[in-house]
Amino acid sequence: MTEAPVAKFATRIQVDKGQPIRVMPVREHLSLATVTWGHLSRIVPDPRRAEDPKALPYLSAAEREQAEIRNEIQRMIHGTKKRENAKDYAQYIANGIVGTRGESWATPPFALWIPQGLEHVEADGPFGVDHIAYLPFDASGVLMDAETQHLAHIHLSESPSLYGVTREQVTSRLVCVEIYHGIPLTAARQIFHDRNLLGVIPNKNVALNSDSNDAATSITFALMERVSVPHPLTGQDVSLKSLVATNKRQLKVGDPEWMTLSTLRSFTVTTLFGRSGFEKTSGAVTAKDLPKGYSKEEAEAGVARVADMLFRTFAEEFSSRTETVIAAPAVLAALGAVGHRCMPWSDEPRRSTGELSALLSDVVWNRDPTIWNGIAGKTTASGALSVAGGVKDNGSKTATALEDATSHTFHRIRGKLTTEQQVRLPIG
Repeated sequence: MTEAPVAKFATRIQVDKGQPIRVMPVREHLSLATVTWGHLSRIVPDPRRAEDPKALPYLSAAEREQAEIRNEIQRMIHGTKKRENAKDYAQYIANGIVGTRGESWATPPFALWIPQGLEHVEADGPFGVDHIAYLPFDASGVLMDAETQHLAHIHLSESPSLYGVTREQVTSRLVCVEIYHGIPLTAARQIFHDRNLLGVIPNKNVALNSDSNDAATSITFALMERVSVPHPLTGQDVSLKSLVATNKRQLKVGDPEWMTLSTLRSFTVTTLFGRSGFEKTSGAVTAKDLPKGYSKEEAEAGVARVADMLFRTFAEEFSSRTETVIAAPAVLAALGAVGHRCMPWSDEPRRSTGELSALLSDVVWNRDPTIWNGIAGKTTASGALSVAGGVKDNGSKTATALEDATSHTFHRIRGKLTTEQQVRLPIG
């Protein structure tokens, strides 16, 4: 364990450096403190705003940045049990505040992450040395744990009479805070992962989002940063990160993103391992699992080359994901399996990214049941194509259709079979 830093001795408090708060240093980047919840609420804004696309345009640049970071670390509130749990939690806290529970109640500390390091000093106190941290006046942070408790306090402050308390009782309540400061975003995600995995287990997408020890997840996050694509509205190049939903289980029709994080991670896994990767998409991938003789950085570079070509070449199709099949989990995983042949560690014969682009150039990506039924999905009773099948269900069939010229499905998804031929030939 890293020892707490040796702080310089202070004979006076320099309030121009920020708001001084008494803390107990635990190690270099962690201190404990007690503050009022009202103080904490000025550092951590209402997390519901971060999930509201209508509110984001009215936030300042700093507030938008905070919202984006919060959405990368925390699980969603809207449409989840977290939203309802916060209301029950609010009543529990209210009962504790007014004394109806006696001493039989408790709330855990808030785990607060502040990106910048905080300056600590020592000062003489009545009982020995006090440790003081300067909290910048514009400090903005994200909760890695206890966000539901934070939302419960927000409910209390918004409707205090509903819960039988006053707003002043809520804002003046002293709370314990673990302040993690000066550590990178990846470390903050990992702390969220570790502290939540053994409690209320996050859904797969949230767990994958936060586990930076997973090699496939780490590579996927790197792809999001290094691959640029034309934005569907402006045409300007943006990072792929802006078009990946990092905290959603699935996308709604009106969502602007192209895919979820777990879908992109499945592409990473199949690009790394080829068709054998279909079975690996739902499990952990350690550094030891990576291709023998290649570092994580080399693996990342190989996957990035394929990803850059695919997402730039077919940006229009990904932007129209509700009308095409290309962004469906099984199809994107299949594209990874086909792209695996571009990896230097794949079996011969290999192909270049240019050859891969040519191979896919005449695929009909439209979500047409006559083309994709039995490959990337199934035709529903209404006659539409459902692509709800998982990677393991449809990945291999789609990969065959994408690259095996001896298969009739190869010609079908390129619109080269007549209706009569499609009926006569078996699927698969």
